[in-house]
Parts: sequence; structure tokens; C-alpha cells
Amino acid sequence: MKAIETISGISVYVPTGAVDTQSKKLAPRLKSLEGARIGILDNCKEFADVVLRGVAAALERDHGVTKVKFWQKTYLGIPSPYAQEMAAECDAVINGVGH
Repeated sequence: MKAIETISGISVYVPTGAVDTQSKKLAPRLKSLEGARIGILDNCKEFADVVLRGVAAALERDHGVTKVKFWQKTYLGIPSPYAQEMAAECDAVINGVGH
């Protein structure tokens, strides 16, 4: 973050990064969930863990997913520090939110 100025003795920061407006190519869809390794990123909003555990159970029970691994961010407003790890270990990733 970049400090922009001090107002009444308080440093004010802009919580944004550089804007990237370049179009990106979407990852190819999985042909099947059978045997897939799924990563789930819990963004730590209230009840996200409850919803995501239900999604994980349904994926394993109904769709043949062989592995589900969870990661949890420490704060909603930060980028995931796990992106590289998730890309290396998972065939697909779900980023979940609470209410």
C-alpha cells in the first residue's frame, strides 16, 4: 500500500494495487470431476466454512472427486497467498464466500 498523506496526524493509505485491464484467457474446463483434485479457498467470511464443507462432501459423494484440500485466507480483503500452491496441487479451485 502507498501512503498518500497525513491528515490530523493519521496516515491515510490507498488499499489498492496496480490495475490490470488486460484480458486473460480462462482456464480450460475439466472434462469430468471423476478423479479430480479440487482446492477450496475459504475467504474467512462468516459461514463460508460451513457452505464449502457441504460443497466438498457433495463433490466427493456425487461426482467422484478423489481429493479436496482446503486453504483459508486470514482476511477477506487480501489476495490469496496460496495461488501457486493451489495451482500445483489441484485440477480446479473453488473460491467461496459466506453471506
